[in-house]
Parts: sequence; C-alpha cells; structure tokens
Amino acid sequence: MKRRNVRTASVVYYRDIRTHVVIFILAFLGVLSIIRLILLGTIDGAINLGLKYFALLVARFGLYITAPITDLSLYFFSFLNVFGVNTFHIGDISFFISISLILYDMLRARKYIFTDSLTGLLNRRYYTEIIPKVIKIKEYMNKEFGIVVMDLDNFKPVNDNFGHKSGDYALKKVGEIINKNVRKSDLAIRYGGDEFVIFINSNSPEIIDDIIKRIDEKVKKELKIYNIGVSAGKYIKTKDENLTLEEMFSKADLDMYENKKRRKHVR
Repeated sequence: MKRRNVRTASVVYYRDIRTHVVIFILAFLGVLSIIRLILLGTIDGAINLGLKYFALLVARFGLYITAPITDLSLYFFSFLNVFGVNTFHIGDISFFISISLILYDMLRARKYIFTDSLTGLLNRRYYTEIIPKVIKIKEYMNKEFGIVVMDLDNFKPVNDNFGHKSGDYALKKVGEIINKNVRKSDLAIRYGGDEFVIFINSNSPEIIDDIIKRIDEKVKKELKIYNIGVSAGKYIKTKDENLTLEEMFSKADLDMYENKKRRKHVR
C-alpha cells in the first residue's frame, strides 16, 4: 500500500515539474517575442501577442493531464513568434491549434477525474459533485426517476481464495456488464468497493427490475467460477417528495439489504 502511495506521489510530482518547465519556457519565449515587437515599434502587435500568451499560460497552468503534442504545439507557436514567422498566417494557425489541443486535454482530464479507473464507470466524485445537480434539474423539470443501489454477493471470498487480481478482474467485469445493460440515459456509478449506484431515467418499477435482473443474470453467468451474484435495492423519486440524495440512497440501500436477506433465506 505504501509503495502505491509513493508511486502516485512521484507521478504527481513529475507532472507538476513538467508543467512548471513548460510554463517557464512559454513565458520566457513570450517575453522575448513581445520585446521584439516593441523594439520594432509594433505596439498593437505586442499587445495582441501578449494576450495570446496570457491565454495560453493560464489554460496550460490549469491542466493536470496533457498530451506531449500539446506542449510541442506551444513550443512551435513560441518559436514562430520569437523569429517573427507568420507566412500564410502560420503563427495565427499555430495559436488556434494550441488552444484546440488544450481544450481537448481539458475534456480528457474532466473524463479522467469522473471515471473509475478499474471499472470504467462514473466514480464517487461524480456521485458527490455532479449527481446533486442532475437531481435538481430533474426536480425543476418535474421528472421522476429511480435510484438503484447494488453490491456483490460472495465477493469477499474471491479476494480471499483467488487473490486481489481476481477480485479486480471480477469488479472490472461487473462494471462492463452494468455499462452494457443500462440505457444511455442512465448513470452507472461505482460507489466504492463492490457497491454500485445506478440512476435510472424512469419511474417504472418494471423497467428498473428488468435492468437489475439482466445485470444479475449476466454476472452469475460470466463470473460463474467465482459464484458471484448481485443484490439490489431500488427507490423511485416522485414529484411530490422532497428528499436529499443521502435520504434516497438510504432508502434504496435499505431495500437492497432486505432483498439480500431474502436471497440468503431462499438459498
């Protein structure tokens, strides 16, 4: 566990150093380019270029994840301006390419931040930061929806008997199964450990139960070797109810544990 933390810290440190190096080079070359224009008496051009550099510096400094081509485009833009090359507006084109790559990296970073790295589903951060906003929008539009809480039956023995790599494989496979069996309008989240939450864009118990049933059947079939099943509970938010996210989760969670007890009793 300690080795993982050290590795993570070193990766963050490396990326932080890389960011500062890029910012330093970009700022240095930017100052040289602006001074060159000032000495040439092109004050308007110097102001315009200064604004471009400022936009690039601010945008790049806010990025945690960048592709190498993004930084290369920034260096290319900077060297063009240091030497005053703008034939066929190549300097302006390189600026827009750099901005476009930065915007792409921003979108990629946002996806990384809200995605669980193991299962590929949305993660706990998405649940705490974005889901409350989604619920407010649905309440404003008087839309009813369902929340499903599920966890895996007999998951602990997988780690104990087969090892943590097998446990990770099982969780990854469950994530794939959930993702394939929910609709595009639904939101599937890995809440933590072997517990998942699905926000279903429907108030129909039949639709919700059908999704749960499909997931359970697929999990039992594809992970038969591990003897894993799914216990799930649901709660349907109606227009008249004014519950918090935590209260809705608790109701679905309670329903899940009651279903889990019934499943054990049947066995």
